[in-house]
Amino acid sequence: RDMSKKIVGDDGKTYVQKKPFYKRVWFWLLVVIAVIVLGGGLGGNSNTKDANNSSSNGSSKKASSSKVANKETISLEQFDKLQVGDLSNNGNGGTSYKDVVSSFGKPTSTTSSTVQGQTVEMDTWANLGGDYQSMELSFGGDGDDRALSSKSITSAKSILSGTKISQSEYDAITTDGSMKLSDLVNKFGQPSVMSVYSIMNTETKTIVWSNVNSDLGTGISLTVSGDNTVIGKVKASN
Repeated sequence: RDMSKKIVGDDGKTYVQKKPFYKRVWFWLLVVIAVIVLGGGLGGNSNTKDANNSSSNGSSKKASSSKVANKETISLEQFDKLQVGDLSNNGNGGTSYKDVVSSFGKPTSTTSSTVQGQTVEMDTWANLGGDYQSMELSFGGDGDDRALSSKSITSAKSILSGTKISQSEYDAITTDGSMKLSDLVNKFGQPSVMSVYSIMNTETKTIVWSNVNSDLGTGISLTVSGDNTVIGKVKASN
């Protein structure tokens, strides 16, 4: 629904006052997802409950566990094929929950959050073999046809071994869109956590390398645009 206000100015003309971004549903959904991803990657032991409590704008939660075993491994290629829909529109255009379960089995656990009247389900596939220990997917809508609105995958190998990144190497990472993510992966290795979401049909990735070194704190996080170039960076404090 269009929440814009029409205001008549002193000149007699009608102007449209847009709803502030911090009052939009997608903003708070993104806050919840970002806390989960950054907490898991930089802190190593994030709790979904903390992420849901991070929003003070009327969010609620419920959690459940599945007794149905999921598939043993998930490859990066399989993860990449999962289509993320528009987070601001219940994941419209994203892969359906039904299709995900068909490929990977039922999730290990499920947490549902309600943010400003919109429900988002966060499903976790945990204790995986291979290079990735867990995958978290959020869905918008209802039923088995609810659509994927964000996705995140965690590398067990990267978290356990850590990534050696110096202060000078961090400083050399540019955020003007000229540096490719692939170049950094070739240099630093597989990220600890990779998260993908789309807002207003614009895809964005959050890439985390954890336990980098004492100078950089517990890790670094990069924001990557849809064309896989770096547009933002931050380092975590100890």
